[in-house]
Amino acid sequence: MSGIAVMMMVMFMIVIWGGLIVSALQLRRNPDEKSGELGMSMWASDDVLAEQEVH
Repeated sequence: MSGIAVMMMVMFMIVIWGGLIVSALQLRRNPDEKSGELGMSMWASDDVLAEQEVH
């Protein structure tokens, strides 16, 4: 492979893996249970949601 091809490969690996790391850190700071449409609503508790499941 040429030097340009290696440089492009390394650059895009950094972009892809860096995006994965950034998204994992963001999810750790703002977990799904505390964000989104329902957030910390009283209607988003485990008990209320379990009652709404269809068996």
